[in-house]
Amino acid sequence: MSLKNRRLCLSAVLLMLFLFACGSLAANTEITFLTSGYSAAMIQYLREDVASMFLRSHGADVTVMTVNWDQRQERIMVLTAGGTPPDVVVTGFYSPYEEGSMGLLEPLDRYMQGWKYTTRFSKPLWEAMSWRGQVMAVPQSLDFRGIGYNKRLFAEAGFDSNRPPDGWDEMVQYARRLTKIEGQTVAVRGFWCTDTAAGAAQQLFWYMRQAGLTEVNLDTFTSNLKDPRATQALQVLQELHEAGQGRLPVLGGGFGQGRIAMRYLAPSNVASWVAADPEFMDNVGLFAPRQTPHSEPVSHVFANGLAIPGASKNKDLAWEFISLLTSDEVIFELQRIGWHFAGRLDMLQRMTTVQPGIELWYNILPYLQNSVIPPPRNVAQQELGHLMLQVYDMRIAPQTALEQVHPIWNRLLDEWRASIQ
Repeated sequence: MSLKNRRLCLSAVLLMLFLFACGSLAANTEITFLTSGYSAAMIQYLREDVASMFLRSHGADVTVMTVNWDQRQERIMVLTAGGTPPDVVVTGFYSPYEEGSMGLLEPLDRYMQGWKYTTRFSKPLWEAMSWRGQVMAVPQSLDFRGIGYNKRLFAEAGFDSNRPPDGWDEMVQYARRLTKIEGQTVAVRGFWCTDTAAGAAQQLFWYMRQAGLTEVNLDTFTSNLKDPRATQALQVLQELHEAGQGRLPVLGGGFGQGRIAMRYLAPSNVASWVAADPEFMDNVGLFAPRQTPHSEPVSHVFANGLAIPGASKNKDLAWEFISLLTSDEVIFELQRIGWHFAGRLDMLQRMTTVQPGIELWYNILPYLQNSVIPPPRNVAQQELGHLMLQVYDMRIAPQTALEQVHPIWNRLLDEWRASIQ
C-alpha cells in the first residue's frame, strides 16, 4: 500500500473511531478475533475449545479470522472502514508504538488495574508493549532472543561448555576458534550472522542496545545511526561474520545439525529440533550477550501480543476474551501447541513439562530490551539491512553504510511525527 493510500485509509479509520466514541454504533453479542502467525493447530484449538469456553462464560460467540503479517494492517483498516472492526487483534512488535501512536489501539491501563495477571509479566516486557507510558497490548508470543551455542562444539574446541564468551572480543575469538573449514566449504561456522536484510538489521539493533544506544531518539524523532556506537556495533558484526567465514557456503545443515556453533535462538527456533529429539536442548546453552564483561547483558525481544482496536464496538467484552487467552490453561495449551513463549513469570515449572529448555529463556528475562524503529518498519529494516549485507561482502565500510541510511531514517521519522501530531 502506498503512503498516500495508507494515509487515506488511516483518515477513514480515525473517522470511524470518532463515530464509535460518540456511541453511534451499537455493541454486538459477538466478537471477532483477528490472528496473525498462528498455526493451523492453534486456530483449531481457538475455534473448537476457546470459543466454546467464552460462549459458556460470557454468552458471546467468537469469530476467529486469520491474516498474514504482510496484510495485517491493511486488513484491520479495511474492516474498520467497512464498519466491522475486529475486537481483538494479534499485534507485532511494532504495534504498540506504530499503531498506538496513531490512536488505532485502545490503551489497556484501565483494565489492568487489579487484573490478577498484571504482576505476572516483567516490567520491561510491559514497557515493550507500551507507547508514551500507556499499555497498548498484552504479551502473548515473544520472539525472544539470546545467543544459543552448541555445548559439544565448545568442548571439542577446548572451551568450558558452561562458560559462554563474555563480551564482544571474546565472542569474536570464540567464533574464530570454533570455525572449521573443509576445502571451500564451512564444516562448522563459529558464529552465524543472519543473511537476510531484515534479519541483519534486527541483529544490529541488538548490538546497538548492547553498546547502550537506542535505534532512534524519541524525544527529537531522529536517527541514532550516525552515533559512533552504532558503527562499533556494525564493526563487531562484520568481525563475527568474517570469523565465521560467512561468505563461504556451509555443509548441509545448520545449528540443529551441529554446523553452527553460535547463533541467535528464540523458543520457536528449536521447536522442530525438540520434536525430533526431546533431549536436543541438553546440548544447548543460551546467554544474553554484552559488549564488555562489565556492561549490561541484553536479550532482544520482538514482542507480539493481544490488543483491542480503538474502533472495537465491544471493548469490555474484548478485554474479557484477552483475559481468557492469558489464563493459565489457555496460555499453557497455546504455548504447548505453537511453542509460543508469553513470558508469564509464574508458568516456568508447567512449561518445562512441554517445552524442554524453556528455562534458558526464563533465565535471560531480566535483560530483556525491545527495539523501536521508524515506521513503516519494513522500509526502515530493508534499507539498513541491504547495506549491511554489502558490509559483510566487504563492498562498503560500516560507517559509510550507516551514514547512507541515516537521512532515510530521519525522513521516515519526520513523516511519523507529522502523522501523529
